[in-house]
Amino acid sequence: MSTWKAVAQVAKASRRLNRAISGKRISDTELEEIAEVVESLAARFDHGTERNKLDDMLTRPHLAAIYAGQHTPLDLKVGDEIEFDPFSIAGGELHPSAIGLSYVKDSEDSVIGTGIIDPMFAGPPERVHGGIQALIIDEVMGALNRMRGRQAFTAYLKVDYRGPAPLGVPITFRAWLDSVDGRKIKLLGSGDGPEGRFMEAEGLFIEREDQAEGTRPAP
Repeated sequence: MSTWKAVAQVAKASRRLNRAISGKRISDTELEEIAEVVESLAARFDHGTERNKLDDMLTRPHLAAIYAGQHTPLDLKVGDEIEFDPFSIAGGELHPSAIGLSYVKDSEDSVIGTGIIDPMFAGPPERVHGGIQALIIDEVMGALNRMRGRQAFTAYLKVDYRGPAPLGVPITFRAWLDSVDGRKIKLLGSGDGPEGRFMEAEGLFIEREDQAEGTRPAP
């Protein structure tokens, strides 16, 4: 990959097109034009060399270290933005269908994710799909693990839906550390909108064992 800037540009353009197709009233003629152009572009480029996400992530020095199993907490102030996974579907600027969340350090043991969820991610009309909410809180918890310098995999995620999660308005997801027992990390989470709390969550993550500096991660 020559430059991630170009990937970010095309991913941003793709997200804009996705939202237009799913959320705007477009004539059949215009939709047929979109289909023709997209099919033409896909035919030109879908034969390219396959990308590997691990190789992509290893181009980021911090991600390379953490994927090698090294303890690398992020040196951030409260309010600083966290790069969790630029290729992810929730907050990744390099993902063509990303939801568009951003994550910031809330404290040494908590992270806040914010964003406006587009109607293309609706479940019932005017509500964020429950699966999308689970995906988001899992990623916010992942951002907390990343901030603390740990790579940990989701072993268990329980989500309690307290009410409708609104579309098209700013909403906030928060994750915080509850306890650590060896390699077991228990995190709690919540989701809040203008009308109050719509979701609470509990997650158990299994931390990867630390490895010697310079170790290359396994595929």
